[in-house]
Amino acid sequence: MKSVLKFIITGALQFKAKSYLKRNRTQIIAITGSMGKTSTKEAIYTVLKDRFSIYRSQKSFNTPLGLSLSVLQEEESGFSSIKAWWKIMRRVLKEEKPAYQKMVLEMGADRPGDIKKLKKIAFPQIAVVTNVSNMHMAEGQFKNIAEIAKEKGSLIKDLPKEALAILNYDDPYIREMETEAKKITFAVESAAMVMAKDIQVSSKNLKFTVVYNGDSAEFIIPVLGKFQVYVFLPAIAIGLQMGMTLKECAEALKDFHLPPGRMSYIEGVNRSAIIDSSYNAGPATMEKALELLGEIKAEYRIAALGTMNELGEMSKQAHLDLGKKAAEVSDLLISVGPEAATIKQGALDAGMSEDKIFSFFDSEEAGNFLKGRLSPKDVVLVKGSQNRVRMEKLVKAVMNHPEKAATLLCRQGEAWERI
Repeated sequence: MKSVLKFIITGALQFKAKSYLKRNRTQIIAITGSMGKTSTKEAIYTVLKDRFSIYRSQKSFNTPLGLSLSVLQEEESGFSSIKAWWKIMRRVLKEEKPAYQKMVLEMGADRPGDIKKLKKIAFPQIAVVTNVSNMHMAEGQFKNIAEIAKEKGSLIKDLPKEALAILNYDDPYIREMETEAKKITFAVESAAMVMAKDIQVSSKNLKFTVVYNGDSAEFIIPVLGKFQVYVFLPAIAIGLQMGMTLKECAEALKDFHLPPGRMSYIEGVNRSAIIDSSYNAGPATMEKALELLGEIKAEYRIAALGTMNELGEMSKQAHLDLGKKAAEVSDLLISVGPEAATIKQGALDAGMSEDKIFSFFDSEEAGNFLKGRLSPKDVVLVKGSQNRVRMEKLVKAVMNHPEKAATLLCRQGEAWERI
């Protein structure tokens, strides 16, 4: 889409989105953080959906254009198709969108000032900050993690006293964030208002106890990984602030399912198992995913890892560290993308045998190679960034039922197929 057309469409959609929110007096629950925004959004929606009239986009729309599409309840972008954008604009201008009491929205930030632009479209009454880590550090983006923290903190900085700021107090950068809003803190390791204790993980679910204001309840949720507790704590905190009990929150989350590409279990060919985390990747999320791979009981562990984008000057060292970590927990390493050779070198430096490492530039090619090597009870972790990597193509090549890709994998559909 040409820049002038994009400017016109973005402006029109922002105007319509702001008009919709003002007309319906919709309460905005906004989420920002370096990782986990979409999963947290789904958890909040799941907790509240049976109690309130609430909407969330099933897509990870978190830019000014995407946020406007979310508010206007459009589930697809027009990408570079003028025809597709024409259809979207006709719907937006002619159709009356259903009114909702609440909306759960993601607010992403690729560079300083992005959150401010998003708040001009949808100013939140409840704001969640999940975490701060090294992401989006290429040229023209953030210079360091302190700058990232400042940008994330801008979501809550000018909230009024009657608003709620839901904050991860295990993150030292978030503990330092300033706001006039009422703080509701959550944590696992630090003192906080909403705390998770006795965390247990298995190949089927995550079990933990939440303690709040002298009360406690056990949560059993069908997801993989101890770190996922940080997805659910802010959702529970919001539920509690809206009059729900801990037990009611636990009941709401018992059948929760993660969005595609976020540590989802998928059946692989030849009775293998895939842990699909192909949506995106950064150093922190890669580390957590590899820790999970190391904890899972398996006869043979395979790490299929794609390049992590937008890391700037730290990219080489981050990919060397990734290869080293992969060597510690996996029996076979598949590296994919522009930094595949760097990941391989890190694994070699850590002592992994060269005949256990295979590098590819293209994820689909890597998937076709891996498909012929999978045996029963193998476990494959798949993770990588979006642009130029697209590890969901590898997953599609090795999943046992590729005809289910449209519902099980991220970034599916005709528009994505052309990219």
